[in-house]
Amino acid sequence: MGRTLSTIVQLIHSEEDAWRSFRRALRKEDQDLFDRLWVYCRTHAQAAAMANREIPFETLMMAMLLGILRELDRLQNDHSRPHL
Repeated sequence: MGRTLSTIVQLIHSEEDAWRSFRRALRKEDQDLFDRLWVYCRTHAQAAAMANREIPFETLMMAMLLGILRELDRLQNDHSRPHL
């Protein structure tokens, strides 16, 4: 069971490494955002290990999207609360 999680973490690191030249070409502020996408992947590594998709990058993209939506939801909820 632990081996599966290790494998997905290795996949995440491998994919992140494959995107390094793209990252270097980004502006500094975009590099920081790009790095955050990979944090979302690592945050959801256990769920990603269970996805078992034919194209593993689809799972990583879904983890990134989930992280973005979670952050958007948090910002919307913070905005809707009355400020005292």
